[in-house]
Amino acid sequence: MEYVPLHDHTTYSFLDGHGTPEAHLQRAAELGYTAFAFTEHGNTSSHFRAEKAALKIGGIKPIFGIEAYTQSAFAEPAQTKYHLTILAMNTEGYRNLNLAVTKSWQQFHYHPTMTGYDIAHFRAGLVVLSGCSGSYMACTLIGGKGIPERKKPNIEGCEVIANRMRDLFGSRFYLEVQGFPELESCRRINSAYAELSRMTGVPLAATMDVHYVRPEDSEMQIILHACGPQGRGRASADEMTRRWNYDVKLTLPESDGILQRKLMDTGLSRAQARSAIENTAIIAEQCNVTLPKAPRLRYPISEEDLQPW
Repeated sequence: MEYVPLHDHTTYSFLDGHGTPEAHLQRAAELGYTAFAFTEHGNTSSHFRAEKAALKIGGIKPIFGIEAYTQSAFAEPAQTKYHLTILAMNTEGYRNLNLAVTKSWQQFHYHPTMTGYDIAHFRAGLVVLSGCSGSYMACTLIGGKGIPERKKPNIEGCEVIANRMRDLFGSRFYLEVQGFPELESCRRINSAYAELSRMTGVPLAATMDVHYVRPEDSEMQIILHACGPQGRGRASADEMTRRWNYDVKLTLPESDGILQRKLMDTGLSRAQARSAIENTAIIAEQCNVTLPKAPRLRYPISEEDLQPW
């Protein structure tokens, strides 16, 4: 497998993801993956367990990141948040990731919240993907999360955002395209991002927004959502299915060819789909983090303390 999954959720994405880090890594190893990113919603809680599991399994590199909840620093606190995929490249990046996550919890409002200022301030050592269909860029493009829906994609508005992010991150910013041809929103976003990439030079990177280990585990996400705030009597089962598209399986693709076909079916050309897959491997090569460890505690004693009483 050349493709590297860079947007993935385990049970540590509480009430949304399913499966332990060990289970996700074992499945990735079965399919021949060489690296796997952990991007939980707003937290880094899976990282230690993921590193330990990766060392035990062998042959698969853990990449550490988050899917951040973002909001403008100039807006009043609101329930609506936009998603952003952030990955740590090195020790400095991982330190900055943790500092940004800590600040997001200090600014908690419905979710741990990062502002654009926070992302800019802690940007050293980080790779950023534009995010899923719930990102600020995607919602600016076609609408959603309080932004009016648009029949014609707002590429000009997205160009402003892309240029701003490129100014901050340089070659460490990518447009995130996902392989869900079943979804009209994904087809519209991917086609527009391909045009935006041509206009700005910002490269594409493919993800599959993994939320569980195997396709048959999708029922667990339905159960988790029913237990969470989004499922507490506010919507019928049919409404929940329409909102969350449960028939679209959020699992690892079984081959590069399958993913390439899915990306092409969303509107990308063969070359664009190949480039989006290849860029995931390039990103993975740049992400090399060993989690910091505290030294083993040793009680300060002298030789005298060791003598018999």
